Amino acid sequence: MIEKDIGFILRRFNFRETSVIATIYTLRFGKISGILKGFYTRKKEFSSPLEVFSLNEFTFYPKKREIWLVSGVDLLCDHSFLRRDHAKAQVAGMCFSLIDRVMQLWDQNPSVFDLLESTLENLENSDERKMLYMFLIKFLTLSGFKPEFNRCISCHCGLEDIVYLSVARGGLLCGRCLGSESSAQKISNEAVSSLRYIQNNDFPHLLRLKPSVLCEEEMISILRDFILFHIGFDVSSYALGRR
Repeated sequence: MIEKDIGFILRRFNFRETSVIATIYTLRFGKISGILKGFYTRKKEFSSPLEVFSLNEFTFYPKKREIWLVSGVDLLCDHSFLRRDHAKAQVAGMCFSLIDRVMQLWDQNPSVFDLLESTLENLENSDERKMLYMFLIKFLTLSGFKPEFNRCISCHCGLEDIVYLSVARGGLLCGRCLGSESSAQKISNEAVSSLRYIQNNDFPHLLRLKPSVLCEEEMISILRDFILFHIGFDVSSYALGRR
């Protein structure tokens, strides 16, 4: 059965002389892998240049096999600002790479699609560093790696003024449950409040948050350690560095 859906190009490579194989994150089908036969010769059916970061409408044939046949694609938005701004393109690339790394084929998650779309829409006119840590917190929450920022991950009670983060256990610990968690680190109240606010709100409300530079650096360090431990993905880059 033929289907249509919108999706972002996560990555692509040429196949033989005229065709392309692309990994696409779609709204209704999740991540798919598609082959566009005759992409470089069939200009009528393939009106999009199929660039990474672009949003397109695809016509395809869902199959049980891994690679689906894509028979048509039309460009909806190319996010051209990313070709002019290296730092923002770096952030977008990291978001796309993380989605490609974590999301499995055909794992439908419209919330992740909406997050990616909102991130790109706001990235052009927002600070790229801020957009990245907001994306990372929201993505972890939506993709099954949700850190616990609202209560103690051990006793499930409310948090005190002094709390600690256990990356290995995936959340915050109160002083009573710190125990032998030698790797747990103390976390500031501003960082706790900011992490919780981002986790529990969506755009455009997120853009109202204005944490201090020290708080941003603390959150970035936490996210870097969390993602590396639980996903094995290193998000260290210029965009995460000290300003």
